[in-house]
Amino acid sequence: MLRVNRLLCLLSILFIFNTYTISTITTFNALATKVVEDNNIEIVHKDQTELIENPIELQDEKFKQKEIAMQKEKEEKKNEPELKEFILTFYTSLESENSSAGAVTCQNKPLSPGGVANNVIPQNTKIYLESYGLVIVNDKGSDKYFGVDNRLDVFIAREPGESDTQYSHRVNSYGVQKVQGYIVI
Repeated sequence: MLRVNRLLCLLSILFIFNTYTISTITTFNALATKVVEDNNIEIVHKDQTELIENPIELQDEKFKQKEIAMQKEKEEKKNEPELKEFILTFYTSLESENSSAGAVTCQNKPLSPGGVANNVIPQNTKIYLESYGLVIVNDKGSDKYFGVDNRLDVFIAREPGESDTQYSHRVNSYGVQKVQGYIVI
């Protein structure tokens, strides 16, 4: 009798489920659809999955891709100029500030605006200085002051009608300045 009661109970439960068409999959499908819509996650069907034969190779490939990206970033930074601080002093074409050869560079060319003196940086090297623009190393100075790579003596040209005293006073009024810059070539 107990078996019959259990069997009737089980049959009635099955009948109720069939009558109301309740499905446990429907709830899961609704939840999965919501997740896909919210997070743009694709559901991969069983027949579309691939078995990764060697997951270590996949990890190695990801590591190589990261390494390539880091190398590319490093090369991009290498192409950016390296800023450094330059200490600037200024000089004139007056005899008192030049060698016995007169107002010429160490290459025996006339002093020109945009020219700077330094004993370490190679001649004809171009340097960009903030607030001054592009200058070129075309002269040498005293080893005492210009024997380092961040010290530059900038030539300032005479203005028309300026006396020696006015010229000297104007250039000396620039004093010593610190500016950021970088070597171009």
